[in-house]
Amino acid sequence: MKTNNPIFIGGASLVEEDNSLVDCYNYLKNEKVLSIDIETTRKFYKYENEGLDPYTTKIVMFQIGTIDRQYVIDTRVVDISILFPLLIDPSIVIVGHNLKFEYKHIAHTYGIKINNLYDTMLVEQILFNGLQHNKARVIQTDGKFKNYDGNSLEDLIYRYCEVAVFKGTRLEFLDIKDKPYTETQINYGADDIMYPLIIRDIQLLDVEAKEVQKTLDLEFLYLPVLGDMELNGMYFSKERWTEAYDENLPIFQKAKEELNNYIIEHYRSTDFVNRQLDLFATGFKCNISWTSPKQVIKFFRHLNICTQEVSKSTHKLEYTVNAKVVRASMLADFKDVDESIKVFMRKYLSFKEAEQSVTTFGIKWFKYVNPITGRAHSNYRQIVRTGRSSSSAPNLQNIPSKDSFRRAFNCAPGWKIVNADYGGQETLVLAEKSREPNIIKLINEGGDMHSFVAKHIYPELKDLSDKVIKKEHGDKRQTAKAAGFAIQFGGSGYTISKNLGIDTEAGEYVYDSYFKAFPDLKDYFEEVKAETYKQRYILIDPLTGRKQWFNTPSNNKERGAIDRKSLNSPIQGCAGNITKLAGVLFTRWITKSNYNDCVKLTNIVHDEINVEVKDEYAEETAIALSECMEKAGDVWVKIVKLKADAVITEYWSH
Repeated sequence: MKTNNPIFIGGASLVEEDNSLVDCYNYLKNEKVLSIDIETTRKFYKYENEGLDPYTTKIVMFQIGTIDRQYVIDTRVVDISILFPLLIDPSIVIVGHNLKFEYKHIAHTYGIKINNLYDTMLVEQILFNGLQHNKARVIQTDGKFKNYDGNSLEDLIYRYCEVAVFKGTRLEFLDIKDKPYTETQINYGADDIMYPLIIRDIQLLDVEAKEVQKTLDLEFLYLPVLGDMELNGMYFSKERWTEAYDENLPIFQKAKEELNNYIIEHYRSTDFVNRQLDLFATGFKCNISWTSPKQVIKFFRHLNICTQEVSKSTHKLEYTVNAKVVRASMLADFKDVDESIKVFMRKYLSFKEAEQSVTTFGIKWFKYVNPITGRAHSNYRQIVRTGRSSSSAPNLQNIPSKDSFRRAFNCAPGWKIVNADYGGQETLVLAEKSREPNIIKLINEGGDMHSFVAKHIYPELKDLSDKVIKKEHGDKRQTAKAAGFAIQFGGSGYTISKNLGIDTEAGEYVYDSYFKAFPDLKDYFEEVKAETYKQRYILIDPLTGRKQWFNTPSNNKERGAIDRKSLNSPIQGCAGNITKLAGVLFTRWITKSNYNDCVKLTNIVHDEINVEVKDEYAEETAIALSECMEKAGDVWVKIVKLKADAVITEYWSH
């Protein structure tokens, strides 16, 4: 295996070579592929995410080079601006692992935006989407087992190069201050640019074999979009958020009190109620802490209403009192239980809703507000299984749609919010893929899809207008809507019965009625499933070649899961690709218009794009955002027009 060749600039060199930045630039300027990496440290020594967050972090080491030569530069004492032309040259491929980290820190610290990126982490996610790696475990120096089946650089180095590296050296930079770099640290920095280049050469063979280059092209263009969005963050008002908390806290307290009173009234003789009085207390006390899943599960099991599901953490079947599961089981599995137990379940669900408003979205949410910018900067995972992106710390994609929460995401004086979302994005993608005549006709005529389905489920609605059905038969339309979502996600009649709390026979009737409304859709679904098994992967998007692989199913449960994914992933994945390209096009418009200081892309939520803009540019930006989103839609959806209407508001209200 090749060893690194570090040239250290900023102190004593490990090798006898000219270590000037000029020689570094002259050597690298003729290369067409370069690898980069940075090491960062705390800037203030008092904030939680220092060393990771660009605003509370200092770049202390910059590494750049090729497989044959790696330059390790001490940026505490060396100005690297001479190298900037290499980073922004569109003819030079910049290679790295999890390059969004480097992109953000370099953009914030040096004011330049690297482009023409190749991220080995993103490539690995695309190449092995849905598959597990089969490398055996090895024993680390601390005696613990390590499975190299993730997508970290450490994992890839072992899988591709069969070298077990110790990444703990990275933590040494957090408190480096003015201490000189050790030989180990310099070699560590050199490894971080040598190995991605070696890995890239091997990955490219697989990229060609699996025909996913166009998927990579889109993801590499989208990477800077996410980087900019994370840097920008969302304007946030603690005052407005606190107002929402103050409104929700008494609701939460009342919901908890009602639960406690229910237990005391109905289960006073059980261990769930404390009956041991003392000199200072009278009456009874509920022993259940409703925020403790363990204690709540114990009570649910006592009532024989506790459902099991596969845990996301242990991957084993475990008891759960998750609100979503409780709601579904109440409608289906336990619909015949005593009415008093149903009353309890409804009270519990009300409590869980109120609890989320004061815990997940309570005052503790302030920990996500950046101490320097005062804004909420999310971390976006660029690729999930379908190709969409997800958000975390904080998750800006699951902020409640209630006005009391959204109004906290407003804008500074002199600025506006421009927001646009696609109208029926996934439905139009389904229409494009299936070419189902009734769906296409409904869309072109402006008909309501859920009312149309409701007419096939309930014959008595046949001659009523969509308007009347919406106004007078909303419950029946809601059934049709729920059925549609379940079926588009690969659900069956059983799924519908469970979701709606109806018996299996009724669920099958609703299922069959849906396909009577759209008869060609069932044939399309069967063709998709057959083709999926034939090619041994789910073709998420023929245009880009995005794929989701799977192992041969060993039982009906696994086969059912693949069937559902084969129907859902192409819809979500193509929709995700559309939104990603829209983000790329809109970012290009910002750059081309030289509006980087007055138009800020702040959040993307599946089919929705949120922007902050100075007042005087709001109208122009709204038009541009709609045009970019619709232009992206035209690439994938051609049989009907995918529209995106932008609105100008004072806060995130769309």
